[in-house]
Order: sequence, then C-alpha cells, then structure tokens
Amino acid sequence: MVDETTEDNPSEPTDKAELAVREDAPLPRLLKPREVSMRAFGAVLGAELFALVGWYLTGWPWLSFGLLFAGLLAWTFRRRGNTHRAIAANERARELLDLGQTDEATALLDQLLSARQTPANIRPFAAYYRALVSIRRGEFGDARARIRAVVESGWLGNRRTLQSLAPAVYASAMLACVLDGDTQAADRWRAEGHRCAANLKRHWFVADAFMAARRNHWDELLRALETSWDAIEGTVSGAGIRMLQLLEAYALARVGERQDNYRGLHSGREINALLHGIRPGRFDHLARRWPELREFMRARGLLATPEQGDPS
Repeated sequence: MVDETTEDNPSEPTDKAELAVREDAPLPRLLKPREVSMRAFGAVLGAELFALVGWYLTGWPWLSFGLLFAGLLAWTFRRRGNTHRAIAANERARELLDLGQTDEATALLDQLLSARQTPANIRPFAAYYRALVSIRRGEFGDARARIRAVVESGWLGNRRTLQSLAPAVYASAMLACVLDGDTQAADRWRAEGHRCAANLKRHWFVADAFMAARRNHWDELLRALETSWDAIEGTVSGAGIRMLQLLEAYALARVGERQDNYRGLHSGREINALLHGIRPGRFDHLARRWPELREFMRARGLLATPEQGDPS
C-alpha cells in the first residue's frame, strides 16, 4: 500500500533503492535562490562595513571606497570567468554523454559539482546532466535522487534562472521512473511537469513513448509515433530518435505476437530497418530493469554481451 504523502508529492522517494543512494552516495548540496541572495547581501554589507571602518581609521574616504570598488570589480570579473568555465564544462560533459563516454562525463561533472568556485546558479545544470549520466549507466535510483535534488533546489520555479529547463527535468524524472519500473511515480512527475509555464509537447515525446511501452499500450504507442514523427525528427536528439526506433521495433514485435496481420495495420517500416545501425550495447541501460525488452534486444543481438545486458 502506497503512503498518501508519498503519492501526493513526486519529489518523495518511492523505493528502497533511492533511499540507499541517499545514504551511500551523498549528493552535492545545491543552494536555493534565497540562500544565494542572502549570501550576496551579506557580502555587500560586509564590504560596506569594511569601507566604513577603513574610512574611520584612516580618515581618507576616497581611498577606502576606491579599494571597495576595486575589490568588487575584481570579484565580478572572477565570478564571470568561473561562470564561463562552468558553462563550458557543462557543455563538454553533455557532448561526452552524447558520444557515450559516460565515465569521462561522470568525472567531469563530479569535479564541477565538488569545486567551490562553481557558481550556485550553474550547479543545478551540472546536477541535472549528472542525473542524465546515471540514467545512461542504468543507475535509475541514483538518477531519481539527483533529479529530485534539482527540483527541491528551487531553481526551476517560475521566474527563476532555470525555468525553461524545468519541463525537460521533469520528463527525465518520468523516464527514469519508467525505466525503473515505477509507473505510478512517473505519472506524478508527468503531472507536475505539465504544470510548468515553459511546458511544450516536444519535451514528452520520449518519456510518453516509454510509458506506453511499459504499460503494453502498443497500438497507442505506434499511433503516437506515426502521427508525431515529423515533430520528433525536428526536436528530438539523434540518440533519442534511435531509442524511439528501437521502441517502435519492439512494439511491432509485440503486436506481431498476438496479431498475424499486424503489418497490414502498421505497415510503415520493417523491424530490421528500424534496428539497422544500432550498435550492440548502446542501449543496454534501457533494458536493465525491463526483462521483456532485454529479451527482445538479446534476440536481435543488440546487447553488448548477455552478461552486460542482464541486470546485476
């Protein structure tokens, strides 16, 4: 029986795996926007007091305030440099993830999140990308905990720095839950994401498709892919499109198990054509906790090895 508090709040953990992540792999602390504002206010107030004390001790007001201005200017340039370096590191990590170099992306993002000079408003970006790395590694409990931390940081709210990123974060949370086999939590994340001011349909193509497949809604999945494919090709990344092609092939195979004439109903593309070019091992993580999909991928030679394809 699900606890009512957990059911109403998608940011609460719903399984023991997530609780284990919280205990065994401490997540980086993300400052809330209010905390950042209070720290900035404290720094400005401290600088002003320093200037007043210098004025009182030296009797030279222009020297005191000149030093204050020089200090603030130096701090501003240093912060700008830190911001540019952090953004570049984030983009490099995302590129590594797209190339499938998860170990390198993990090391880069962990370094960025542990560095004190990483600006507070950039940390949620890095934390979100780190969650995407965990999804790619098949560590869904870790990914869910990391995304929950990003949401709880407060940076995704309306009129906040990361407002435009919010739907993508919620869609990733939904996908992590679906791949983890927790469709109830996925529904809650989806409902929360659709309340975002920046929500667009394009954010949900991949997550919705995986939800339909996980619930064995094959006709619904195939119909949605057919009617939305032009929009998908224009908005979803290359890796996302390949995942959807894998899912479409899986759906066609499942439909074929109960319907001999399924090609008459879904005659768009052949299964082999959909799977052509997918490198074995590229999408092993999708089937880590999905035995039926794993069996399909094994039969089609899409797992790196049987051992690596099986869940540990």
